[in-house]
Amino acid sequence: MERVFTPYQMQILDSIANVHSDQELCDIRNLIAEYFSNKALDEMDRLCQEGTLSTPMIQSWSTEHFRTAY
Repeated sequence: MERVFTPYQMQILDSIANVHSDQELCDIRNLIAEYFSNKALDEMDRLCQEGTLSTPMIQSWSTEHFRTAY
């Protein structure tokens, strides 16, 4: 199966072509994780402002169990 990258993915690959250490790779991975974490938080804030999501609703998730019983 041939892997085809989008232009966006190619740009990221070109940007990290000069990574030469595990530490540099770790730093880049942390930056990307932080970026997507911030996007998720922004979306949660938007949903809270719309009234779709609330703090009590989010807190109730901590007691829910979604594991499949085997």
